[in-house]
Amino acid sequence: MSIYTTTTSGLYEEVTLELTSDKKEKMVMAPPPEFKGPEGYWTPEDLFSASISSCYLLTFKALTRFKKMEWIDLTVTADATLEKTEKGLKFTKVEIKPVLTICCTMNVDPYLQLLMKAKDSCLVTASMNCEFLVIPKVKVKAKK
Repeated sequence: MSIYTTTTSGLYEEVTLELTSDKKEKMVMAPPPEFKGPEGYWTPEDLFSASISSCYLLTFKALTRFKKMEWIDLTVTADATLEKTEKGLKFTKVEIKPVLTICCTMNVDPYLQLLMKAKDSCLVTASMNCEFLVIPKVKVKAKK
């Protein structure tokens, strides 16, 4: 069993919050502009989306290392949709958009399969209650 602890603190008169976790740099956060927060700060909604994109990437990396499949670069965008439901505001759908770059001599199909599998193997997405859609793109880089 593992426990991950964060602490958030704030002052009544301040809109920003401090997020800390043991042995890590603090983060300053605020509500998003849609909820009357200032521009330019990380928000809980950003961190929700970031937890998905970062866990997805790390999961894909672990899957490809296990299978000894090399790749050049992976960028993952997570578009999390926040909607009003009968139970209030809720993240209802997340589009995970990985863009993977591989070498010219590699077969694309096994990579596409692992890009799809990474969503189901990611502990963050497996723990969330919303729809996930993976929209993968694989770029083949020519040799120089």
